[in-house]
Amino acid sequence: LDLKRTLISRFRELLPQDQSALLSGLTLGSRDDFRKELRDEMARSGTTHLVALSGYNIAILVLALGKTFGRYLTRRKTFYLTAVVILFFVMMTGAEASVVRAAIMGFLVLLAKEAGRFYSFHNALLLAAFLMVAVNPLILRYDIGFQLSFLSLLGIVYIEPIVKNLLRLDEEKEMGFLNWKESAITTFSAQLAVAPLLIRTFGQFSLTALGANI
Repeated sequence: LDLKRTLISRFRELLPQDQSALLSGLTLGSRDDFRKELRDEMARSGTTHLVALSGYNIAILVLALGKTFGRYLTRRKTFYLTAVVILFFVMMTGAEASVVRAAIMGFLVLLAKEAGRFYSFHNALLLAAFLMVAVNPLILRYDIGFQLSFLSLLGIVYIEPIVKNLLRLDEEKEMGFLNWKESAITTFSAQLAVAPLLIRTFGQFSLTALGANI
């Protein structure tokens, strides 16, 4: 936690308030410095999820650590060290539901690779949900972060293939400049899955989210 506070204080020294707040959110999940206006703007544009730590943070961490440790250590030592760093990262960032879910699934990817076994995304998702609910059953009802994290991922996993099939898109040839079609379909699938919960909980849904996230 001291390391987290030190990093955030450095961001504050080097950047203006909004940029510092955004960087703290992107890297460490901290939203303490967000002005109300900035929070509202992100909510209206459908980009609040950027400052909720999730799979992309863990993926960057795993890839960076794997390449760094892999140069000097054996595969097994790299596995153990990466797993320990992920655990400390989750603790440092406050163990939000989205990052805990991503950390469990990221660890299972590492474990499957180390054991030479097939990684099942669906099974990993179910196991992550089971472990989190087993530790604290109340998150099913009261943790909006847990609900949004799993719903958006379920949308990507189950709705996205249906949309691609309906549009008859060939993933290798027809995704457009910088894969914008892929981004659009992924965003649409995730937004569709979380829309009912956002409307029920916050009473609003961003109509500009699709464009903003592409």
